[in-house]
Amino acid sequence: MKRSLLFPLFCMFALSAFSDPVFHDALPYLEGCAFGDCPPYGRLPRKLEDRVRPPVWRLGRNSAGLAAHFFTDSREIRVRWEVLNDFHMVHMAGTGIRGVDLYVKEDARWHHIATGKPFAKQNTAELIGNLSGEMREYLLYCPLYDGLAGLELGIGPEAEIRGAVRPQKPVVFYGTSITQGGCASRPGMAYPAIAGRMLERETINLGFSGNGRMDPEIMEAVAEIDAAFYVIDCLPNMNLEIIRERAEREIRRILDRRPEVPVLLVPNFMPEGGRCDPEVRNEITAENTAFRTLYSRLKKDYKHLYYLPFRKLRGVPEEGTVDGIHLSDLGQQRMAEVLVKSIRRHLRP
Repeated sequence: MKRSLLFPLFCMFALSAFSDPVFHDALPYLEGCAFGDCPPYGRLPRKLEDRVRPPVWRLGRNSAGLAAHFFTDSREIRVRWEVLNDFHMVHMAGTGIRGVDLYVKEDARWHHIATGKPFAKQNTAELIGNLSGEMREYLLYCPLYDGLAGLELGIGPEAEIRGAVRPQKPVVFYGTSITQGGCASRPGMAYPAIAGRMLERETINLGFSGNGRMDPEIMEAVAEIDAAFYVIDCLPNMNLEIIRERAEREIRRILDRRPEVPVLLVPNFMPEGGRCDPEVRNEITAENTAFRTLYSRLKKDYKHLYYLPFRKLRGVPEEGTVDGIHLSDLGQQRMAEVLVKSIRRHLRP
């Protein structure tokens, strides 16, 4: 009698153990890193560590824009990840700072499935279960404002996993905290990620919070990327002095290195406070005017240089920020839509 009771219990335990997921290192499936010899889940090559300003290098260890892009027929997907710093901010959700974000392609469109919530430096989450077992395409976005010590994809022991290959060259975004993803509620809502799904292309996120200043070392690195399109969105971190001192020289650096690749210059949108504060309004207007004048001068020499008119950005921050400047999910969506419309107009087949 005891033996007959123990046997089904043993079978249940064995079945449970057999059903445990197998975890795979996500690095072989990673996209969004433009350079070789980067630290794992970093965005800048090691050769720049002693050349760029220290805050730029530290921000380059954030995994913004990196994503595991893969196919699997698993009936469930789990994830394990460890962040470098367990970083927190008062105006941005932890899911955006240090969480992970899973999307699936269904009916030729990308759909959000689930977000891995970060409770500590080391985290495990079941993102989806009860799947049919058919092969599907997935994107798992990495944290925006923290780095990763490790990331693993958990699938069923009987399931297959393989990487997805992008046939086209990537679109590169170089900019500020807004480009990096501040302050999206989850990694898939940063505007470069949204743009990537809309364009069906790999995107490179080179947003550096507070430090998107057209630094020569970064502009040189950007010019090294074999890209389909460049978006330069640095103005929120630049004042008139910096614009006059380096903008023309550094933009020419990319244009001369990649004369056939379209480059889109993005002005600063007006912070919400600029509606009532004349000092803010006048400052942004002066910077945008100087930037537009620079564009007009450069356009005479470079036919693939483009400028996004300020009027296109007017609606982006309207009820679309968390603090008057940094974009909420709504603002990030609007920003992506504005930029993608311009990118599609000028992107060469």
